Amino acid sequence: MTATQNISKDPEIGVVFTPVKWAKFAIKEFNLFDKWMSGMTIFDPTMGEGNLFEALIATGYEKRINSSELPVENLFGVELHAEFIKKFFRNIKERYELSLPAGNFLNKDIFFLNDERKYDIVFGNPPWQNFVDLPGDYKVKIKPLFYQYDLIGNPQDLLLGGSRIDIAALVIQKVIEKNLKIDGESVFFMPLSLLLNDGANKQFRTYKINDIYYCIDKVFDFNDNFIFDDILTRYGLVHFKSNKKQKFPIPYLRWENNNWKKYHARPLMNETDPLSILKDSEYNPLKNFNPIVIGKKSMPRQGINTCGANETFFFDYYETMDEYHCCLTPSRTVILPEKYVYPLLTAKNFKEDNPVPGKWVVLPYNTNGRPLTVSQLVKEEKLMAFLMMHKNHLLTRKGIMINTWIKRDIWWALFGVGEYNFYPYKIVWESYGKKEFIPKIFPGYWQANQSLQAYIPVHSLPEANQVLHSLQDKKIEEYLLSLKMEGTMNWAQPGKIKKLIAFRDDPGLFYTYAEGGFG
Repeated sequence: MTATQNISKDPEIGVVFTPVKWAKFAIKEFNLFDKWMSGMTIFDPTMGEGNLFEALIATGYEKRINSSELPVENLFGVELHAEFIKKFFRNIKERYELSLPAGNFLNKDIFFLNDERKYDIVFGNPPWQNFVDLPGDYKVKIKPLFYQYDLIGNPQDLLLGGSRIDIAALVIQKVIEKNLKIDGESVFFMPLSLLLNDGANKQFRTYKINDIYYCIDKVFDFNDNFIFDDILTRYGLVHFKSNKKQKFPIPYLRWENNNWKKYHARPLMNETDPLSILKDSEYNPLKNFNPIVIGKKSMPRQGINTCGANETFFFDYYETMDEYHCCLTPSRTVILPEKYVYPLLTAKNFKEDNPVPGKWVVLPYNTNGRPLTVSQLVKEEKLMAFLMMHKNHLLTRKGIMINTWIKRDIWWALFGVGEYNFYPYKIVWESYGKKEFIPKIFPGYWQANQSLQAYIPVHSLPEANQVLHSLQDKKIEEYLLSLKMEGTMNWAQPGKIKKLIAFRDDPGLFYTYAEGGFG
């Protein structure tokens, strides 16, 4: 997260303070003030400076209710940082001349309480930070909790894409199971990636914790209403009810043109898929859609990821030197064997009828997708000298997957490179920041660039044309638009397109889809 606090010796965990104005919005929308006044207990598991509680107290003052009548004894909170709790007490005393029961507010870690109490209502704004970005020691400490609170469907998930799961999901699961009464309700400001993104958050969308079920009752998507300063993550306000199984569609309100626009949200295929946001609750853009039929080796891929070493592997200028070598510039001049240098796609290439390379990437790989061995590199003196010049930087790259190569002493490896990179045709589309889905065939050994593009690799031009024709079905663009991710880094990523594919190598899957399409 972009908003983090370094507080004494406490772990650095994403901190996003809720503006009191928007806390009041949540209180009004879900009638939390009246419920509190009627005797219900309210618990904030990561209370920060107590803005949610202050909004409740401020609402009482605005209603001209005497301070002695406010049931502050029914407010409970936990906060990891002692400084935040102290500031909360000072603010309430100075602004409202109100004393609070100190024993109700604990300077603890919500995941490690000695005494677990249950409350009528949970009202919170948990930290927003991916598991992979947490401090190392804290990661080790809480990793077992992802299993305990039913967020890991596959034991490998925290090693692969699941490492991107947000700690907010763990807070929500924990407090619903341990701190919410059986028929209680909870209201969270939270990153909408838990509901709208593929991959890491799939298990969260089972809407259960072990044998406890809960459901989403309503969602407010703030969209372009930036209520949190400097936060680029998509976020919203979500109302959950415990002891109820999820039913679709979910009422979904989205801030558009200074108003809340009403939609209906539901997954279009599998129940744990990201929610599609639809104007008509019955409409399914994939109804009667014919899946794209390809071989498993042609599954959609993301572009090459240098894992923080673009300045090493990417070049802006290429010139042939002789039959075997090329010269790469301008940031530095390097002469390398041209068989390891490939054109790298840019946004400009998608607008050209006959694409002309404007960038190049060095791939120290065999065309079977395996990194060159040490013995092969020794024979390629210029390439070896080039890599040795950058060895120290390449050894310090971060990331679980790239470090599996580094630990094997193959420190020149990249992520997202395999045999598929060297197929003679790729059907490529831009997957970052776009609002239209326009795939295009690139012959030869063009390479896609990290999350900017995604592609399907194939062996022949007829197959490339066939796949392109299938991808041009407007239902695909409608489906992508229903996910409301246009213009973001998640637009049209490989996982989204993979859902629309029937692999010919899997007859059972193909038969199921071919019988009636989706929906």
